[in-house]
Amino acid sequence: MRFNLLSKSSENRVEPDDFAARAVTASIIIVATIGGAVAVWRLSDLLPTVFATVLLAVAWRGAGEFVSRRTRTPFGLSLLLVAFGLVSSIFFFTSLFGEQLLAQYDEVAIDIPAALAMIERVIEEHPWGRFLEKLMSVDFSVAAAPVANKFGAALGVISGMVGTGVFVIIGAAYLAADPQAAINGALALTPASRREDMIQFLERSGAALRQWLVIQLYVVVMNTAFAAIPLWAFGVPAPFAIATISGSLAFIPYFGSMIALVIAGLVSVPHGLSTAAIAALSVGGASFLEGYLITPFLQGRSLMVPPVILLFFMLAFGTLFGAMGVALAVPATVVAFVAWDVFVKGKAA
Repeated sequence: MRFNLLSKSSENRVEPDDFAARAVTASIIIVATIGGAVAVWRLSDLLPTVFATVLLAVAWRGAGEFVSRRTRTPFGLSLLLVAFGLVSSIFFFTSLFGEQLLAQYDEVAIDIPAALAMIERVIEEHPWGRFLEKLMSVDFSVAAAPVANKFGAALGVISGMVGTGVFVIIGAAYLAADPQAAINGALALTPASRREDMIQFLERSGAALRQWLVIQLYVVVMNTAFAAIPLWAFGVPAPFAIATISGSLAFIPYFGSMIALVIAGLVSVPHGLSTAAIAALSVGGASFLEGYLITPFLQGRSLMVPPVILLFFMLAFGTLFGAMGVALAVPATVVAFVAWDVFVKGKAA
């Protein structure tokens, strides 16, 4: 019995060479984790741009394949046809409605600071406002000013993203035309034992992103239409500007509809509380119809992501990458779910 115990203890004894190998492996993992975290922090501006480039390339290539199948044209020509069709549509829409939309966006830019000033004045004149100001030691006149300034700064940031947009378009064109080079690079960095999984991941994530993009196109169009009709019918100021803002923000779940609701209310406050209520109800109703009736029907069960996980990703990406991270959080979550199925669960398509 004693001999057996001694033999068992000797079998469990860690040899010095094994301990050194484990220590080296653990050190490499720790260094790689720290290096990855530092890289994410240092490349916080580049990573969302790269992901946006991949997302645009997936959409572009998917549209090109669709046109190529329907028209039986070469794939390269189909990519050019998709780009030409998109540019022509934008030019046609701008020539018809561009001047009117620009005038309405100017009205939005004027009405929002005016609404903030009005709200500030009401708060300061009301006894409860003065009480809260003394209780919290906050000067509402000083606190409200940065909000209006930040709105103007946000418009400047949007205009400053033109350079990034050009980079994304050029990169997406190269990637959509010849994705095999990028695929070969990803496979070269993948261990041989997991290359089949990597191929499956790339194929499935590409298909999931294409499906999500098609759904989002429907979502943006429907949200814009659902909001524009009542806004225009009830005479709300800048109806098409508010509707396009609401539709664009529908790209961002949860937070986008709340931001659109606030913008619609602020734009309409200077024109009366009843107008602001109608604007808020129109945008809120459009978001409700799109978010709770139409989108779940389109998504089915294939792209359903638990809301808690989605909110976590949105907060995490917003913290790491700012507003662009929030906008890209949903497709990143879709890719993360595919990666979990392929690499962790080993689930086949």
